[in-house]
Amino acid sequence: MTMINENLASLRFKEIFKLWSQLGINQGYIASSHAFFKHTRDKNLKILTLEFIQCLKEENKQLTLLLKENGVLAPTASIEYGKMKITDIRGKSFINDGEISAILSMNIASSLIAVSQALELAVKKTHLTKYGELHMRYALLGAKLIDLSKSKGWLLASTH
Repeated sequence: MTMINENLASLRFKEIFKLWSQLGINQGYIASSHAFFKHTRDKNLKILTLEFIQCLKEENKQLTLLLKENGVLAPTASIEYGKMKITDIRGKSFINDGEISAILSMNIASSLIAVSQALELAVKKTHLTKYGELHMRYALLGAKLIDLSKSKGWLLASTH
């Protein structure tokens, strides 16, 4: 019986650590996405960047709530950025749109994997449902970014 209780405690610890870590990672993605938003010139890429930021913020609300339910304080939040407008285009871009698209693709894929792992660890039906929704949102966002990258010529792919 002791072994079962230790395994449950270990799973709980692993799940809480995963939630806490993902919250911190998401905050970093939000900060970098704000920087990318300022540098990109492509309107559609700006829209996808905003969608990614919104997904991350929604996920963070859920993660913070889950941590709070388990008596764990969430890591400190990143600074709040001002209102971002699609029409704001910076004069000279230090990062080109193709590079931003590639980095954003990696971040979306990482978020998709993290949500999949959290889905695997989730026990409560409400958590399963929320992680399932987030999983689909990240998958759709990734597909949109692939389509945009193809249409803009940013995606380097084999011609075979």
